[in-house]
Amino acid sequence: MRRGLFFIAVGVAVLAALFWAFAPAERPARPGAAAVSDTPRREVFELRDGKRVQGPAVIAMAQGGVLELQVTTDRDDELHVHGYDRILPVAAGTPATLRLQLDRAGRFAIELHDTHQVLTTLEVAPA
Repeated sequence: MRRGLFFIAVGVAVLAALFWAFAPAERPARPGAAAVSDTPRREVFELRDGKRVQGPAVIAMAQGGVLELQVTTDRDDELHVHGYDRILPVAAGTPATLRLQLDRAGRFAIELHDTHQVLTTLEVAPA
């Protein structure tokens, strides 16, 4: 009888340990990735003479987040977010803002079309 209780106790302990070891846990955020939220992350870019003088080279966020890009340039141009196919006209000297719901994971170039200037790379981690 004692031997049977011992094996039952060991079995329960093993099952509890396996459950704990394989239970789903929250995935940690990737370095540089923002938490998913309705509050937009705002990145400000400035270009002079066709070169970026302000703004990050890479933006890393989680899928489901919201990104606002504010762009000011000294030339008329068009901002294009590849993969999302979003286009925003940008008038010289006037800040233009594009709000983007990040519903696709991947790596996307964001560029100014007329000058072919890559503004930044958007990295969207899967949720």
